[in-house]
Amino acid sequence: SRGRRKTRSVAGAGLTAVRGRGEGRPAASRRERGHRLVTRTRSLEFRKVFVFLPSPLWTEAAEQRKFVFRVIMALVENEDALHDVNAVKNKHKRNELVKKIKKKRRAAKKVEKEKRQKLLKEQGLPLPKPQTIDSQRTHDETFVADNDPEVLEDERTDEFAELLGGSDPPSLLMTTCPKPSKATHDFVKELECVFPFSTYKKRKETTLVTQVVEYAKQQGHTAVMIVNEDVKQVNALTLIHLPHGPTLSFKVSSLRLSQQIFGHGKALRDNFPELVMNNFRTRLGRRISRSLQSLFHTKPMCHNRQVATFHNQRDFLFFRHHRYIFEKRKEKVKTGGDEGGAKTQTKIQTRLQELGPRFTLKLQTIQKGILNWKYGDFEWCNTQDNKDSAGYNRRTYVL
Repeated sequence: SRGRRKTRSVAGAGLTAVRGRGEGRPAASRRERGHRLVTRTRSLEFRKVFVFLPSPLWTEAAEQRKFVFRVIMALVENEDALHDVNAVKNKHKRNELVKKIKKKRRAAKKVEKEKRQKLLKEQGLPLPKPQTIDSQRTHDETFVADNDPEVLEDERTDEFAELLGGSDPPSLLMTTCPKPSKATHDFVKELECVFPFSTYKKRKETTLVTQVVEYAKQQGHTAVMIVNEDVKQVNALTLIHLPHGPTLSFKVSSLRLSQQIFGHGKALRDNFPELVMNNFRTRLGRRISRSLQSLFHTKPMCHNRQVATFHNQRDFLFFRHHRYIFEKRKEKVKTGGDEGGAKTQTKIQTRLQELGPRFTLKLQTIQKGILNWKYGDFEWCNTQDNKDSAGYNRRTYVL
């Protein structure tokens, strides 16, 4: 018949062999063959639970049938018995049972937590703070305060003091790797609306980075940004400050262009957005913060209501580009009185509209001077991602 394997008997040997394999096994009687036991319950959860019990004897199968029935009934009555779930041989039903038991445990844990919080409120005690990786961050000796006099004195003479202290707008030259894809080209075009007075120049295949830097110096640019890609996806960003450096290398991830953001707006070209730098707490973090600040004008155009944000969390720099909008809405307010009348009032509400693009940066290296991978002097290199390095700690951050 269809779907049934063809067998042949070997005369005088008592063997049954499967065609094509050449291996045989002793022929067994019907009572001694493996018995397939299908146990079902009337419960909806276990209606299609199949338990396979190979047994050579009918007496052992009957005992195992009774045992499995008791196990399944116990699972129905007591869903917390995870150690007995393996008795259910159907993989899908076993997974559903495990998920159901874990969900019940989470619900019970949540009820206990609410009871503890309610008891603490009644006693007037503060609620415990949740333990997160950020709250358990190890203390770093390089933590600085916002008004530390030593840090402020060093920042008056660093590479970015002239740009941040002057009134002249910065000038940024943006380019890509040779033969960029359409995704990289679209990303750089959107960055032009983020950084004011930026210029995008397409790079030829034979143009070296040193030639790009020399051209930027001749044109009076204050920084060069190079966007790299891999497998037609943006994966790196290099920022070179002119004329004396430093050079910063970032890894780019989680990139989404404006067209991929729901309800996005259109950014204005040559606009000075307001800048928000959040959670840069160490000496190195303040240096990175000042490096990014030097790409924006010190006097933003507040009437355009555009905001660029760099938020540092666990050494990842999350970039967002928004516009805040004021809207007038009319609402009905009940007036005091027995008649229950209502009058209309106009209220001003504020909301944010994302402009894009959005991406995440991860600092890789800081090099003194202009970019030189062969003979450059590296000020800092990222070793936090290497779990095999000495002193690795996932709760230690450098920014």
